[in-house]
Amino acid sequence: MTGAEPSPTPDPAIYLNFNEEGGMTALDASGHYNPGIIMGAERTRSGMCWGALLFNGTGEYVSIPYTERNHPRQNITVSTWFYVDSYNPQTLVSSYQNGGYWLGFGDGNDLWWTITTERSGAVSVPVLHEGIALRQWHHVTGTYDGTSAKIYLDGSLRNRANASGPLHYEYQNSVLLGADAGEGETPDTACPRFLKGGLDDVRIYDTALTYSEVMEDRFRCSAEPGKIPRVVENETFALPSCLSSSGSLVLAEGQSAKRTLLFSDIAENGTWSVSVPPGSVLVVKARDLYSSSYPDAWYVEIADGNQRVDRSIAFPGTNNAPVDGVIPSGNAMVTIRYYDGKYRFPASVEVTFECRAAPPHPVQVIPKNILANTGIVIYSASWATLIAVLVVVVWLHRRKVARKAAMEKEDPCNTPEETGKKED
Repeated sequence: MTGAEPSPTPDPAIYLNFNEEGGMTALDASGHYNPGIIMGAERTRSGMCWGALLFNGTGEYVSIPYTERNHPRQNITVSTWFYVDSYNPQTLVSSYQNGGYWLGFGDGNDLWWTITTERSGAVSVPVLHEGIALRQWHHVTGTYDGTSAKIYLDGSLRNRANASGPLHYEYQNSVLLGADAGEGETPDTACPRFLKGGLDDVRIYDTALTYSEVMEDRFRCSAEPGKIPRVVENETFALPSCLSSSGSLVLAEGQSAKRTLLFSDIAENGTWSVSVPPGSVLVVKARDLYSSSYPDAWYVEIADGNQRVDRSIAFPGTNNAPVDGVIPSGNAMVTIRYYDGKYRFPASVEVTFECRAAPPHPVQVIPKNILANTGIVIYSASWATLIAVLVVVVWLHRRKVARKAAMEKEDPCNTPEETGKKED
């Protein structure tokens, strides 16, 4: 009696193998007709499975238009062959824009799989970069089955994290290869994190592959890996400029701005010069981007010149400890630095700057006993003035009592009414 035949691996919802002879369209070999538009990436016959795309890290990407298949709600699997020239922050596959999924290099120079669910929020799981050889083809798979997010490297399960709920997408945006997704068909305008490397055999499933199916997916390609183009001598791999720790902003009342800051070590200080209308309120919030795996705390301080306005620690998993205060001069200096955590650098934090209207002047309540003395005019509501007024009232009262006592002593037969007449 023979055992049951293993079930076939599910068909992908999208499959781009880049085996076309040329052109700017990557055909969908899954048969579901969800092709990708190639924006500048170079074709090569030196992929892991014959045809592949090379990305130069300076603006090249592939845009796959939105469909319900590439934005599945319940389960998902994303897999691809890739190589990179450095471990710098960069994107392999992304629909991520305030929701969705993302596969790429981030904190700690590690490889991350991130999903967003309606119950768990953003959940990220890493593969340490020490096990990833530069300029060598590797196979990575990220899955979500409704209970956990998992990441596999070269067919082996490397990490997992609990998660639950349907996948959450903020926008019906395109899935991008080689760049971080924006709200529409193009990369994120604030920080696209372009890929410097190569991609081959990109598959997206609307189901979560099992371990055996991930292995089957990885070994579908039996070809020998192609030869990766040679690195240009003395070539450097610079960090994306949008991931700097310091900068400047100009905000009008009611405006806000969001920045992702990257810190190379614990000694690095991020300093942001923020200009707002004089007397308005500046609010700064910090959110640790990889708190599910690398929970880090961040120090945040606002100053106006040499005067500290507010400071706090943004701990992961809390209300992000917003700091705020009135900026009389309109020129605020915001300091942000790594405070405590896993010490896995580079480490990143998302910071939101918001300008609010100046608060109304408080109304001072004046005691009734002072208002009863109509001969007193109050020119100021400051504490110093109020104290001075009280001193005068007490002095006048004591003087009146002393005069009455003196008059009674001189003529004890006078009644209080007569005394009052004499005083008048």
